[in-house]
Amino acid sequence: MLNKLKILLVYKGRYNATLKGPEMRYIALARALNSQGYEVSVAGYDFDTTVHSGFLNFIPINNLWQVFKAFMRSDCVVLHGGGPFLLMLSLLIGFFGKSTVLDNYVPHWVELDEVMKNQGRTTKLEFKSAFNVFRSLMGLLTFNMVIVANRRQQDLLRGMIAPFLRTQGFDRIEVIPFGCEPYTNRSREEGVRLLNSLAENSRLQSTDFLVGWLGGTYGWFDLSALLASMKVAFERNPAIKLVFFGVNEKQREEMLECIPVNIHGNLIFLPWVSFQERFAYWAAFDISLVWGGDGYENDYASRTRNFDCLSLGLPVIQNEDDEWGVRLKSSGAGMITSLESVSDDLLWVSQNEKALQKMHTAMKELAPEFYWERFSEHFASSVNRNKMSLLRRLTGALALMFVLPGIALFFLFGLLSR
Repeated sequence: MLNKLKILLVYKGRYNATLKGPEMRYIALARALNSQGYEVSVAGYDFDTTVHSGFLNFIPINNLWQVFKAFMRSDCVVLHGGGPFLLMLSLLIGFFGKSTVLDNYVPHWVELDEVMKNQGRTTKLEFKSAFNVFRSLMGLLTFNMVIVANRRQQDLLRGMIAPFLRTQGFDRIEVIPFGCEPYTNRSREEGVRLLNSLAENSRLQSTDFLVGWLGGTYGWFDLSALLASMKVAFERNPAIKLVFFGVNEKQREEMLECIPVNIHGNLIFLPWVSFQERFAYWAAFDISLVWGGDGYENDYASRTRNFDCLSLGLPVIQNEDDEWGVRLKSSGAGMITSLESVSDDLLWVSQNEKALQKMHTAMKELAPEFYWERFSEHFASSVNRNKMSLLRRLTGALALMFVLPGIALFFLFGLLSR
């Protein structure tokens, strides 16, 4: 029976008070699967039971013997990232009839190449990027299923597997987007108070137009050009405040250098908030700002922070991309802009309460199709459908061995021609 499946979610993360995208995904997915009768375990570096209730089993990823036993005990293993040991263990249990799923939610090598383009190439990042591509190819050839976030990512992986199987492996690449929690009405005034409680120098007012950057300031985001383009909006409407979380001192200095000193007060830097309480804090915001760089990362990205906006009914203003750009245009739940227009658009929406309320309503109406329950149902039915024979898995493993020298050759070429 499906509801007797034992599912192991593997990511080398820390499940504590502050979570990044993969941990958020697995906690929410584990909760949804557990509510549907599945036995769920999570493997990671550590797990704070005072923050996350005991609805699942925790496997310490550094204890290889416990990890091995958890893999062998599970009916289905979902792997996000992972090094050679976890990949080989996933391949091994596949030969014992277990289902293996590669969670390729974001093609990380595209993000890493974007970081190298912006910050310079290093041997460590080159190797990490190449290994990420290899992991994706291994998943396509030897795992039961590969999860992606959108159609663009699906097409990327279909192109990778086509030389081996033409279209025969296309149905193993499943589009399962990030999920969201149901909308709950929250107090904006209380949200402003909570944000002010995070730092002594934070003096946000309920009359401010609060713009939230609800995630990390990673190397693939083009923040310098964005902040410089927003200068006019800050100068013309001092009530516009852009709030960041978890930015280190060096990044703060770099970001402040992008705008004149007289508007430095329009950028607010606060510490990370608790995962469990984030919505209470973020209820203070009028709109969420998301901005991808002008490169390949933005072509294939799926912004996990936008799914939290669904739970909040929080409109989004962002530059064009192939997933949320289309979604926001068709639903009316936000604004698509550009570096040339972002100041004008932000000024307009900060002074147009009626338009902002329409976006808020549209975002709430968009949310139900992304509830975590739908994610877990889609996931479970896909696992049940995507079987793999012993011969097919063996063929995939052998094909991977034969192509590995070619991958290594091009990796060496990349290092030498850098």
